[in-house]
Amino acid sequence: MTDHTSKTRSPWSLHHGDCLDPLAGLASLGDRSVDHVICDPPYSEYVHSRSRRGTMRMERTSVSAGARRSRDLGFANITQEQREAVAGQVSRVVRRWALLFCDEESAHLWRQAIVAAGLEYVRTGYWRKIGGTPQFTGDRPGIAVEAIVIAHPPGRKRWNGGGRPGIWDCPIVLNRNSGETRVHTTQKPLDLMLALVRDFTGHGETILDPFAGSGTTGVACIQTGRQFLGWERDAKYHAVATARLEAAREQQGLFAAKAKRPKTIDLFAEKAGL
Repeated sequence: MTDHTSKTRSPWSLHHGDCLDPLAGLASLGDRSVDHVICDPPYSEYVHSRSRRGTMRMERTSVSAGARRSRDLGFANITQEQREAVAGQVSRVVRRWALLFCDEESAHLWRQAIVAAGLEYVRTGYWRKIGGTPQFTGDRPGIAVEAIVIAHPPGRKRWNGGGRPGIWDCPIVLNRNSGETRVHTTQKPLDLMLALVRDFTGHGETILDPFAGSGTTGVACIQTGRQFLGWERDAKYHAVATARLEAAREQQGLFAAKAKRPKTIDLFAEKAGL
């Protein structure tokens, strides 16, 4: 396992390896060592077995949609054993909120796993996927949302969202005129992750993402003044995430330097009373 290192103090650390590695993964963290967990684990077997890629077939009088049954998401589905192992580690290391993205069909499995691990199930939130792929077969409704299982250790809870409902509307990431480049098959929008980080966490707190992917959660943490700790086992995505995190850190450094720059006094204007 490799780790990001820096000669200066960095707001982020991203491990290259499996978060369930018994020596170098989450097991290496101390109890209650992170403030929050916000992560997007692999989808369930249900999603992988039914994933379709839409195809358009042009005809003289109409355009019809078809679907191929195979679509490679680039990673294997999560197993029940892995789900329970992740829930156990999350329950052990987190002090406050734990947010776990999942397909709506497997939300109940995550709820069962986190409760069995000792966390208190709070609610299932939803990301409403604006611009999501339609159901090309047309014989059933398309997927409208992605679930976010929200949990917390037993005891008093607080968040920054007041009494509003736990649903976040945000366009999916497409390589169109959105200003955000799609670099991962299941990439979460930066605006969505910024909203979750602001709603559930505080400035300076540490957020853990054991399935960092392209590093969007970490970028959101850096932009909002939080500390980020992550794991990513795919070498390609670890490299992508590392580059994005470093770019975000440098950008925040430029903003901070600009804010600290001393104000220039125009003596001529001052004498003229301007």
